[in-house]
Amino acid sequence: MNFIPPRVDIFHIYVHTHAYIIHRIKRFFMRRAILSIRLTAGTALLAFMAALMPLYAQEAAKPPAEDKKDAAQPVEDIGGWRVKDFKPYVQAMRDLQKLSREYSENLLKVAIDEYSTGLDILEDMENEVAKLTAANKDKKNLNERWYWQEIDRKNQEARQIAKLRYDAKMKAVTFFTRAINKLDEVQFTEVRKDPKFVTFQSRLYQVYVSCQYDVQNLKPCIPILERYIALTEANSKDVWAYRYLTSCYGFMENMVGKFRLGSEEEALKYKQLKNRNMLKATEIQYGVDSPEYKHIQEIVETDEKKTERLNDFK
Repeated sequence: MNFIPPRVDIFHIYVHTHAYIIHRIKRFFMRRAILSIRLTAGTALLAFMAALMPLYAQEAAKPPAEDKKDAAQPVEDIGGWRVKDFKPYVQAMRDLQKLSREYSENLLKVAIDEYSTGLDILEDMENEVAKLTAANKDKKNLNERWYWQEIDRKNQEARQIAKLRYDAKMKAVTFFTRAINKLDEVQFTEVRKDPKFVTFQSRLYQVYVSCQYDVQNLKPCIPILERYIALTEANSKDVWAYRYLTSCYGFMENMVGKFRLGSEEEALKYKQLKNRNMLKATEIQYGVDSPEYKHIQEIVETDEKKTERLNDFK
């Protein structure tokens, strides 16, 4: 009996072999992908933890500081009161917070900011004036044929510069006024007696008076100058304070007497204050025994006698 070997299906072998190879390739690439994902996730996790390390360090360092703060400022036990949005109705109760150091120091900071803003405005103005003056000096005015044209041009340049100065000083006065108002609200005694506070107050008064005087607003300068002189002993010997006061009182005397804006008693009062401050300014600058002081003293005596004769005539 002849043995017949089983039929080998070549196509069947090819299909199974191909499927097996594809399966192995898929498993290989699947393992590669999983390994890559694990490495990426691990790297990202390490980077995230490294980024959080400073935050953890800060949080770890905070508890001691908070403990010190809590130890210095114990929390008030208010029971079940919900006082976060409480606002006193009575004005006297609301004003109690103004007596604290913190409130006064905050007001001082605001005043310094206002003062700095005003100074920045003045400095910007001075820089602009310097640039404009240099440009006018270097400008070639070849179209001018007559002398009056040159005079007219110079007058126009002077008016332009004067307008820049006036506008800047008017704007700066607004900030200086705010700063003075903030300083007036400071009530904490230790803050007001601090030498730095007094020095800042003096500088603020000086620049305020200078700007107000330059824009021909002389009357508000008088109370500020009086406060400036009474502030410190050094201020009481400042010759510029008495010079400004002399001009301000002389202006008020002229306004009251010439334009009938007040009584004769007020005009006489301003005249006496003008003469007193003029003598004081001359005394500080030249001395009592100087010829300048004697000259001013003669002028004052003549002015006073003239006023007395007018009163006797009336």
